[in-house]
Amino acid sequence: MSEDLDINFTNHINFSHLKRVIKTDEEIALLKKAAKIGREGFERLAKYINKKGLNKKETLLYFKAIEAYRNKGDYELSFDPIIAINENAAKPHALPTNKKLQKDDLLLVDAGVKYKRYCSDRTCTASFGKELSFSRKQKFKSKKQQKIYDLVYKAQLNAIENAKVGMKAKEIDMLTRSVIEKAGYGKYFIHSTGHGVGLDIHEHPYINSKSDVIIEDNMVFTIEPGIYLPNEFGVRIEDTIVMKNGKAQIL
Repeated sequence: MSEDLDINFTNHINFSHLKRVIKTDEEIALLKKAAKIGREGFERLAKYINKKGLNKKETLLYFKAIEAYRNKGDYELSFDPIIAINENAAKPHALPTNKKLQKDDLLLVDAGVKYKRYCSDRTCTASFGKELSFSRKQKFKSKKQQKIYDLVYKAQLNAIENAKVGMKAKEIDMLTRSVIEKAGYGKYFIHSTGHGVGLDIHEHPYINSKSDVIIEDNMVFTIEPGIYLPNEFGVRIEDTIVMKNGKAQIL
């Protein structure tokens, strides 16, 4: 006969997510591999755009991005990619439109893939000049676009170079936000600095202005400041980093 057991179930918010907030070395290796595959997707997309992207609609570029990142079905996507030209890039979660890509346009691409269920996440903002490249060094024909791009990149580097284990998440958020606010564009940085990445594309820790979470080694999260000028353009630069030996390393 079975005995009656006195069992009490208690609810713990984010129980499983908090269990995953510190990644193992094996998980970090998988995330690093996912990031590498994601970068290769950016390279394939750039190759297509340089060859056939002129005058193509965002909707088609969105479809070609899915092809590029999935690599003939080898990989799943972490999320639906974002492909946005000029004023559409001023929307952080832009949907593709019928706008066509022209020379000297600003192009924002946010995409990621999964490798053995672990996600990658990266955003590049680029100039479609003589040849499009998703490198961090960009030259825009528009002086205003160049100014904003350089400012966002400066904010991102400030966080990557100065993030330390033992900081609160909100202190890392301030490393990006302070640079943008000092330049007078604080009200156009309308989202948090980053989020954890792992089995889910958004998970703990969340790097925002209210989080008191203490940053520890083997945490993995994005650093993705942005400036969004309505009806003009937007710039976001995102890398996924891991905290190792007290400092941030780009995966």
